[in-house]
Amino acid sequence: MASSTSPTASPTPTVDPAVAQAKTAVLEAYSGFWDAQVRALAEPTAEPPAELARFSVDKAFAGVGQALFEYKRQGIVMTGTPVLDPKVDTIELGANANAHILDCVDSTAWVPVFRDTGKPAAAPGQAPRLEVEAWAIIYDGRWVIRETNVHRDTPC
Repeated sequence: MASSTSPTASPTPTVDPAVAQAKTAVLEAYSGFWDAQVRALAEPTAEPPAELARFSVDKAFAGVGQALFEYKRQGIVMTGTPVLDPKVDTIELGANANAHILDCVDSTAWVPVFRDTGKPAAAPGQAPRLEVEAWAIIYDGRWVIRETNVHRDTPC
C-alpha cells in the first residue's frame, strides 16, 4: 500500500501591527512630501507650503529649497503632477527608527516649462520614469523624509 501524503500548507506570515502602522505612516509622510514639493515647484516664486516643513527635514527639505531657488532664477515652473509608486523597502523601529523607500516616479505628466513662454524646459533625452530612493526618520514624534536621491541614470 502506498501511503498518501497531503501537501503541507505554508505558514501564513504574520505582520507585526506596529510595523504595518509604521509603514503606513512612512508612506503618508512620503506622499505628503511629494504633494508639498509639487505645489512648491508649480509656483517657485511663492512661499513654500507649510507641509514641506511638516513632511521633510535635512537634505530633503534643503533639496526642495535649492530647486526652488534655481527654478525661480531660471523662470521655470513645473506643470502637472507626477505619478508615484512607493514601497517601504526596509524599516527599523525603536530608538533610531528609520525607513528606506523605493519608488519609480513617472514624470510624464509633470514637466518643467519656462513661465514666460510656456516652452519646455527639460533637458533633452531625460527618461520620464526614474528610480527614486528616500530615507525617513522619526523627527518631533512623526515620520518625515530626511533625504531623497533621484537616480537620473536609472529609468524604471
